[in-house]
Amino acid sequence: MSVTILVPSALRVEVEGAKELSVEAAGTLGSVFDAVDQRWPRLGRRLRDEQKQLRRYVNVYVDGEDCRGLAGLATPVRDGAEVQVLPSVAGGSIDEATGFSVATAGQVLAANFAPWVLDLGLVVTEVGADFATLRLPWSARLAREGGALSGQALMAAADTATVIAISSARGGFAPMTTVELSSTFQRPVVGEDVLVTATLTKTGRTLAFARIDMTAGGKLVAQATTVYALL
Repeated sequence: MSVTILVPSALRVEVEGAKELSVEAAGTLGSVFDAVDQRWPRLGRRLRDEQKQLRRYVNVYVDGEDCRGLAGLATPVRDGAEVQVLPSVAGGSIDEATGFSVATAGQVLAANFAPWVLDLGLVVTEVGADFATLRLPWSARLAREGGALSGQALMAAADTATVIAISSARGGFAPMTTVELSSTFQRPVVGEDVLVTATLTKTGRTLAFARIDMTAGGKLVAQATTVYALL
C-alpha cells in the first residue's frame, strides 16, 4: 500500500528538500510514521516524541481530515491516501505546549544578544516545543575571501538558534551558556539566505543538547551540534 506524505518547507531539511514522500505502509497513520522512522529518522523525530506520540506542534491531515478529530495515530489510512503535515506554530501564533510564539522569540533575540550578533540580521521564522528556525540573510559583509559566507557567521547563527529553541521549550528565556559547539561545513553559500533550524535532541535539568541544520536553496550547507548548560 502506497501513501503520499506532503512535507512542509520547515521540515524539508530532514528529507533533503523533498516536497513529498512515498511510503509503503499498511493499516494506520501510526504504521505510516513507523515507516517514516525507518527511512527518514530525522523527520520521524520531528513528528513524534520518544513515546511515539504525535508532537503537539504538528498537525496531520489524512485525506484532508485532521487526524486528531479522527482516531489520532490509529486513524485508518487507505491505499493511495494523502497525508499532509503542518507545523502549528508560524507567524504570530502561540505553541500550545509552551505558550512561546515567534513574536516572543524575536523579543528574546533582541533583548539577550550582543550587538554584533544582532548585526547578523537573524530573523526568527518558526518555533515549536523542541525546535526553532531562524533566517540568516545573505550579506557581502559576512563573506570571507572568495565571496562565500563565513563559517564564523554560520556558527554564531547556530549558537543563537539553540538559545531560541531552548527558550521555546522552556516557555521563555532563562540564563544558559554554551558548553560545546561543533560544526561541519558541506558547501559554500554565495548570495543566498540560510535557514538555521535547531532541534533539541535531549533536555535535562542542567543540560540541553541540540542538532542544527543549515540550508540554502533547499540544500544542506552546514551542520552543528551544541551542548548548553541551563543555569
